[in-house]
Amino acid sequence: MVFSDQGFIFFFLPITLAVCLTLRGTRAFNPAILVASLIFFYWESGVLTLILLFSIVLNYIGGLIICRSRKKAVLVVFLLANFAILAYFKYTGFLLGNFDFFGNSSIRDFAGGIILPIGISFYTFQGVSYLIDVWRSDVEPEPNLVLYAAYQSFFPQIIAGPIVRYGDVYKCFRHPDVSADHFAGGAARFLHGLAKKVLIADTVSVVANAAFFSGGDMTFASAWLGALAFTVQIYFDFSGYSDMAIGLALMFGVRFNENFNHPYAASTITEFWRRWHISLSTWFREYLYIPLGGNRVNHTRIYFNLFIVFLATGIWHGAAWPFLLWGLYHGGFLIVERVLGIGGSTNPVLRFVYFLPATIVGWALFQAPDLATFGRFIAGMFAPFSPGAFNLSDEMLLAFTPQAALAFGIGIIAILAQGKVPPLGPILHKPGSITQKAGRLAFIAVTAAVTSIFVFPQGFSPFLYFRF
Repeated sequence: MVFSDQGFIFFFLPITLAVCLTLRGTRAFNPAILVASLIFFYWESGVLTLILLFSIVLNYIGGLIICRSRKKAVLVVFLLANFAILAYFKYTGFLLGNFDFFGNSSIRDFAGGIILPIGISFYTFQGVSYLIDVWRSDVEPEPNLVLYAAYQSFFPQIIAGPIVRYGDVYKCFRHPDVSADHFAGGAARFLHGLAKKVLIADTVSVVANAAFFSGGDMTFASAWLGALAFTVQIYFDFSGYSDMAIGLALMFGVRFNENFNHPYAASTITEFWRRWHISLSTWFREYLYIPLGGNRVNHTRIYFNLFIVFLATGIWHGAAWPFLLWGLYHGGFLIVERVLGIGGSTNPVLRFVYFLPATIVGWALFQAPDLATFGRFIAGMFAPFSPGAFNLSDEMLLAFTPQAALAFGIGIIAILAQGKVPPLGPILHKPGSITQKAGRLAFIAVTAAVTSIFVFPQGFSPFLYFRF
């Protein structure tokens, strides 16, 4: 089940809201949240819900034991248990497929049959952050299993984040701040994200898919247009999901931190990672980069730390060479920017001549199903004077419908406007005057009507980050 699915919007969400809001202020609120979250997860994952339940119990018990012992060795045991589960489900197939240790086809067939539990990268990192925070004494271990389980399995973010730290939200679960104003603001934020997903991301995706999955050589125009289409798609898809998650959580009285802050307004890759998938970049900074020494060590060690962090970032995204190289690609740019002293630059010229082209090429690597496809993109991207360089493939011409062209144009304008106008999402759920509230209600009505027109006929498509 995904947030843009009709079953979620018109069945699961209304029933869950009705039950949970009726129980607000009672001891049954968190059990109701937990049951709803497990139903939501089971709907999509079936028996793999047992992996989530095991992770919850493991980390709940781990938090209590770590608090009592305060021994680093105990923390390491529980961290290794978490990462072993993640590694088995996410990386076994990749390792056996690329490094034929045994030369045994039955073992490779077994590895290929391992099903990746949805959301495992997100809820594993969430559990790990809880254990480390308990060990650091940043938070007290949660004594209530139901409340902890509600936190780790909370359905607005269990599938694709944001990665929420326990210390940021535990008070919301203990004393949920449910109000009419928060509900309306959350609904507006949810619909804002739904519109980004359905009206822009899904519409532009046909152009990106035509470029990445049609095969054949790429012309200069096809390569750049396809990569640019994916640049639009992934931002509106993932930031749309984050908007929906933040809005849903607020409707239940839980506040999430922002996960995006106009990432394409950056002028450098360093600044981009302060604005893109903020919960993930924060996680790696707090739990990997700083423990490795952060900025407190010599330059050579800093470069090594950045290399490790972005290698891990690439691996986190998926068990495939393009993801691993994408992480190293970004890490390499951060190292170069640090050497040149331009990481914090806000020069608008850098944005257009360096940052955006580098980011678009990076997204081509990220989305390419294999390195051969990325090679075709690179060959096309850097051949502006080859014969037929500005021709588009038949697949892309068919994909570039008037509707796709409109969505693509809106997406490009929105990207170019980043940094010039304030983000709309956070504004939608801020308390305001009567006029502002009326405007928000009008936004809800219009957005609901328009997105419904698109949701009904075309159904739904999974969010891109569901695969991680």
